[in-house]
Amino acid sequence: MPGFATLAAQRGSSREDDRSRLFFHLDASPDISLGEQYIYQEILDRLLPDAAASLPDVTPCQWGLLYLISPQFGDFAVAMQHLNSARRVACLRGVIRYLLHGDIAEADFIRARASKVSFAREWSEPNPIYPKEADKAAKRLAFLAIYRKNSPLHQLHSVDADAISDVSFDDFSRWLDGNRRAKRFTFFGDPRLLEALDLPVPDPMILRPVVSLQSSRVPAGLLSFDGERFKIPGLIMVYLGHDEMTPIDKKAEERFACNRSEPSDLGDRYAAIARALCTAYDYFGDIWFSLALRRSDDASLQEFCKQVQELTRDADLATVVHFSPEGSKGLYVLLPPACKAPE
Repeated sequence: MPGFATLAAQRGSSREDDRSRLFFHLDASPDISLGEQYIYQEILDRLLPDAAASLPDVTPCQWGLLYLISPQFGDFAVAMQHLNSARRVACLRGVIRYLLHGDIAEADFIRARASKVSFAREWSEPNPIYPKEADKAAKRLAFLAIYRKNSPLHQLHSVDADAISDVSFDDFSRWLDGNRRAKRFTFFGDPRLLEALDLPVPDPMILRPVVSLQSSRVPAGLLSFDGERFKIPGLIMVYLGHDEMTPIDKKAEERFACNRSEPSDLGDRYAAIARALCTAYDYFGDIWFSLALRRSDDASLQEFCKQVQELTRDADLATVVHFSPEGSKGLYVLLPPACKAPE
């Protein structure tokens, strides 16, 4: 899910004086689960640019919408670009009218839901011949094993294509109407822009409720998961906390080629591991270092499992673990159930 890095890229993508940006926050509905709230927000995220952008008072502007899961759950940003500042304000006014009062066409809802279903299916059920997509799908299974059931992040990682496709138009309409009546939308931005849009300027002294995504995890160590279905039978995961600026040892970062397209350089010692891809990424506010591991064609599963566990004792990986705020308690090794811990 995109965070501040994506927002920064958006901010640098056009001249600020040609663009008006409005942020809004949607409080979570108290009568549904966090997973359900997330699904509805995802559909709303797709519905706005798909449907509101075609309104007569919005079409003169170039549309940009960025959905933020961080810094807090339920944040959105809408950007309108036009050379005329009055026109930008008029376009934003049309978006707000649609969001707070507009009739949602069922055909628009179906298109938005289908888009999110397609995206979720590519992410959670990818073709294993595409390594990066398979890595993401395997990590989702890993998170379902790491986070305790019913915790906020277990709920969010549990959302798949089927869960999204099960949402009906009536379900979504009731959710949106309930949020409108309860006035759960709060708008933020430049005070001059808010005043031009006839929106109240939030009082910074009034604290609004924030949904915590902090989630309990099972004890660190060896866990079982079914990454073999994506040809990723092994994963090494290290929890790095919440700070996106948390450093990783430079030597380890170079060796493991973190956040690059090339595979990690593990060396001949780990011949049973055909490929290792390293990422350090923000997943709903939790930062994780991960090594997604594929097995060599001529290696047995037991030899692969043995070398994966040996890799956790590698000096470079130990330095990565050192950067975890929890030390070794933040280290997880995920392997197929058929693997057995060494004697």
